[in-house]
Amino acid sequence: MKKIRKNIILLFALGLVLIINSCEKKEDYSDIIFKNYLTYEINRATNFLSTTVEGTKEGQYNTGSKQVYQSVIDDAKEVAESESSTQEDVDNAYEDLLQAAEDFFDQMVPFKSVFQELIDYANIVQENTDEGEQEGNVKTGNKAVLQDAIDAANQTFSRQDLTQRMLDQEMTTLTAAIYSFNGEIIGSATTAVVNPGFELPGYETTDYNEVNGWNVFGKAEDWAPLASIAADTNTTDGQYVAKIGSYTQGIYQNVAEMIHPNAEYKLSFNVSLLSNKSDWQGKKYPAIILSRLIVFGSDIGDYDFVSVVSESYDTLGITPGGYVELSQTVNIDGVSAFIGEKVAIDFVQRHTWDPEDQIWAESFVAIDNVRLYRKL
Repeated sequence: MKKIRKNIILLFALGLVLIINSCEKKEDYSDIIFKNYLTYEINRATNFLSTTVEGTKEGQYNTGSKQVYQSVIDDAKEVAESESSTQEDVDNAYEDLLQAAEDFFDQMVPFKSVFQELIDYANIVQENTDEGEQEGNVKTGNKAVLQDAIDAANQTFSRQDLTQRMLDQEMTTLTAAIYSFNGEIIGSATTAVVNPGFELPGYETTDYNEVNGWNVFGKAEDWAPLASIAADTNTTDGQYVAKIGSYTQGIYQNVAEMIHPNAEYKLSFNVSLLSNKSDWQGKKYPAIILSRLIVFGSDIGDYDFVSVVSESYDTLGITPGGYVELSQTVNIDGVSAFIGEKVAIDFVQRHTWDPEDQIWAESFVAIDNVRLYRKL
């Protein structure tokens, strides 16, 4: 029994020695130079630099700036490829490369036109909102606060040494000031729709180049009638209306309104069915008006790149009648992809949108008193 106990003690002691030895044994990496992160940044910088152009246009880079950045990339490559480079050499080259990327970014010709659009929007909001206690008014004191933000933005805009970094920071500040201002508006605010009642140019025309704020879109067939501004004695607002039909192009306006987060937008307008003819078989069909809130993805008016924020297909019936008010509402949450985009309004009138079942019948509608409300 004593012998067994002695053997157990010896085995325990041996195991303890092995555990201690294994804990004391460590891997030695002191002779390894880690370069992966430097190589990654070299490749990223090289690929990015190949996509840039020097010039004076927005988004281009000042003359000579590419060569400065390329020199730092070349120095980093030498460190990465050298067998004699130390870890400190690699770390220093990596830091130099990151700093060169920051410096190169500051050599970009800033997007001042985008900044100017934001300043213009801030001015429109400030000028078209009254202080007071009624719905649509902003609480007293907020106009002065927004004006201070606009003044600061204008000072930044006029700087000779303006960089995109400065511009981005000031745009963030001004955007926050606009959102804060609009958040202090009581109830719903009316956005700045230009020529909402189609009273300008003050005469009938089929040339929408003469119509303030509004444009036509869609294919114009040679045989088809044209969208127009027409006189209407039955309108509830002024003397003129927009007249579109089943064969005409649609109309749109890019509104001076940046889509806000956590906002409710309501599009309202008056519409009347003016005429509705039978098709070649003598059959009549209900006229439909499509109204939308949209965002242009590239150039304003380019309908190849349009995102629909909200849309409504409203049936006006078969028989012409008086004006009715139509509306649609959309809620924008705090993470919507539309936040910060400029919203547009458009209208089209048809009998159907089914390309496989076309309806060949002429109809016309009158649109008037277009309003877009925002409520935060």
